[in-house]
Amino acid sequence: MSKHQFVVGVDETRLGYVAKWTAALQARGIQVKKLDLLASNALEQVHDCAGVMWHWFHYPHEIRLAALPILRVIEEQLRIPVFPDMATSWHYDDKIAQSYLLKALDIPHPQTWVFWRKADALRWAETAQYPVVAKLSGGAGSMNVRLLRSAKEARQYVNACFSGSGIVGRPALPRGALPATWARLKRALKRAAQAGPYVLANRFPALPDQTYWMPQKNYALFQEFLPDNAHDTRVTVIGNRAFAYRRFNRPNDFRASGSGNFNVEPDQIDLRCVAAAFAAAKKLQSQSMAFDFLFRGPTRDPVIAEISYCYVDWMVESCPGHWDSNLTWHAGRMWPQEAHVEDFVARIVGARTLP
Repeated sequence: MSKHQFVVGVDETRLGYVAKWTAALQARGIQVKKLDLLASNALEQVHDCAGVMWHWFHYPHEIRLAALPILRVIEEQLRIPVFPDMATSWHYDDKIAQSYLLKALDIPHPQTWVFWRKADALRWAETAQYPVVAKLSGGAGSMNVRLLRSAKEARQYVNACFSGSGIVGRPALPRGALPATWARLKRALKRAAQAGPYVLANRFPALPDQTYWMPQKNYALFQEFLPDNAHDTRVTVIGNRAFAYRRFNRPNDFRASGSGNFNVEPDQIDLRCVAAAFAAAKKLQSQSMAFDFLFRGPTRDPVIAEISYCYVDWMVESCPGHWDSNLTWHAGRMWPQEAHVEDFVARIVGARTLP
């Protein structure tokens, strides 16, 4: 293995995930510098780094508030390569941004409507074809995704979106999930009891201690419902590698993300999804991206419902191999972090050899 005389900084906010980055870098003889990019001296920490890697996640919310501007300054002003770069991550966990981006790049996706005015959303709701999928801009694992079956349900949803309190994100639950619903009811009752003294004192109660807590308001996002999809197909493109598997819907539900029920058999993958994922990654200029495909209409054309630079690493590693951009199959399992490092080091070396 060739040795490289430079330093790569790795933020250890998500230590379990990035440990594989560190191991892959050190196996190449690269010195790894532990970073804390949430510290006030974040920029000073990276000045001796040839590259910076930070696997930031969508919660807690302050991580996103910090990561995007910090990495953008490092990449664009300090001219230090970063992973993920802005092209890969600026739209992460932001379905509104993704809807505009996919449309602008002419990437096939379900028809999507974004409303910034309540009146516009209510007018649309009266003539829309139901059912439609309602989504909040943020959330993973089917969180904040629901199916609206009538104009009445859509009006109620729009009114909630544009209310003073907005909508608070919550985990996905199929209809009839009584144990989970009962658990939620108990939490709500506990929350009401805790808030009582604050209300009587005319004060705001403390925010609930929930990882995903984040109110959403003053917009409404709807997406075309695509029936007859018992599963989605997730294709993760890292450089010239595409790892794919199918994720099956929850029982009595239309959502697959977060179900935990998946199949990695390569002969069950529609290669149109793989080809479309490579084409989309090229347009996005992404370093690493997971694409969630559904099929539309009688021709069952694949369309991209969502994209995400973050994904479950062990599910990718479970794939028995990957395809390259020529749709040639390469057998052998691989951790995505190994692919990240392989490509990122090549990018750093290439940048350092430029005149």
